[in-house]
This record gives sequence, structure tokens and C-alpha cells, in this order.
Amino acid sequence: MKASPVKEIAEGVWVFRSRFAEMLSTLVAVGGGRGILVDPPMFAPEAEAIRRLAEREGITITWLAITHAHGDHAYGMVHFPEALVVTHQRFWGFWKEIEAEDRAFFARYLPSYSPPELREPNIRFAEELELVLQRRLTLTHAPGHTPDGITVELSQERILIAGDTVLRIPFISSGRIRELRSTLEGLLKDFGEGLLVPGHGDVVKGKEARDLLEDNIRYLERLENEVREAVRLGEGLEEVERIPLRDFGIPEGAVGGLAAWIHRENLRAAYRELSQRG
Repeated sequence: MKASPVKEIAEGVWVFRSRFAEMLSTLVAVGGGRGILVDPPMFAPEAEAIRRLAEREGITITWLAITHAHGDHAYGMVHFPEALVVTHQRFWGFWKEIEAEDRAFFARYLPSYSPPELREPNIRFAEELELVLQRRLTLTHAPGHTPDGITVELSQERILIAGDTVLRIPFISSGRIRELRSTLEGLLKDFGEGLLVPGHGDVVKGKEARDLLEDNIRYLERLENEVREAVRLGEGLEEVERIPLRDFGIPEGAVGGLAAWIHRENLRAAYRELSQRG
């Protein structure tokens, strides 16, 4: 997939790679000339490329599914104003909590980008939403990375679009360690070895998909154990932040070069969570 920003991973299912941290957007043809786009890209030229492909295939992008309220996955809705936005019910409230922080992140790391205003979702759900058209799509609440996280599954094709619930290195972000672990363990049990589209990076399938889920779970287990031990020994945040990523077997350049930053943020989140538990 690295050779091209777009790949058809199944009949009528295309994955697009953004230039920002290798974020993945997925276009799914659902029949009747309609399509759903999961996590539209932030940048207008990338959104236009998706629209052109959809038009060539006779597809109107009717729905946008936003896997969680982080700007790299949500800002792209501005490029598809005619589409209905589908999210978890906590999306809008959570976005209002983190909007200032999210905008500050992009001002620091992508200063040339001007984040647009988001619009309230048209369709929200609590635990599960099924769209039964010529294809069956199941949208499921998947908390852990954020409280509003969702996955999109094409069960007949054994395709799971996971958003940032699954990454090369799991990212606690605005969630909690055990909540993310629980979600990942559920995916491992229910999904197994299908075709997995993570939030960033490479599409994986079969044993590689299972291995990625297992690696995510092992990383979180080790993270919790090491930070818990540091807290027990009375170590402070500065000591915890020095727990090296290389000990977890993950290269610092993973996730579009963000792995080291994600690991540091995970250490901070774990320290806050576990030190509060005492």
C-alpha cells in the first residue's frame, strides 16, 4: 500500500492514505449509487481525490462515519457538506471538551493548516448501529482511545475499520488503559483474523491482523505493569517518562513518525490514572 495513496482492498471498498501521519480513510460502496466514507481526510486535495474516484465509480458519498472526535479524523467533514455525519452519541460533547486542545496541537505540529469548524452529527448512537443496504455495516462503540470511539465492520467481507482504537502502538489519549485493553480483547475475540484497517499506517489481514491486536494488548499490559511498579516505588512523572519505547519492541518511527510521542503521552496518561488509584 505504500506505493499508492489509494488501494481497493475488496470489491467496492477503497482505502486512502493521507500525508498526515499516514491516516487512513475508507470509502465503502453500499449499493444504489451510494457510499459511506469513514474518517474523511483533513486536506482538500485528498478529499477531492476521493470524490473523483467516487464519481468515476458512480457513487455519491451519502454518509460520513467519524470514528472519534480528533481533528485528523473529523476535520475532513468540511469537504463533504452534503453528506450526513454519523458518530457515537458522545462525539459532540467530547469534541467541545477537547476542541481548544486539539486546535493547539495542530497549531504546534502543522502550523500551515487552518482547522475548520465542525458541525454537529446528524445521526448518533449509543452501543451499536446497523446499516443494512446492499451491504451490511455494523458501527459499534469502542471506547479506550477516546470515550466516543467507534469501529465500522463489514461482517460479510470480514473487514474491520478500527480508527485509532488499533494502531502500531496503542494510544490511550483521552481514554483509560483498562478500557482500551478491554476493547482490544473484544476485537481479538470477535474479529480474529480478517482484514483490519487501523487509524494510521498499513492495512493488515489474517495472522498479521491478529498479531497486531495481540501486540497492542501486550504493550498496554506491560505499560500498566511498569508504570504501576514505578508508582509503587514512589517514582515521579519524570522518572516514568524515561521508560524507553525500545523496551516494547516498537521502532520510534512507527505511526508516521509519531510513535515516540505517543509512547510518552501514554506514560503520562498511565501515571495520572494509576497514581490516582493509589
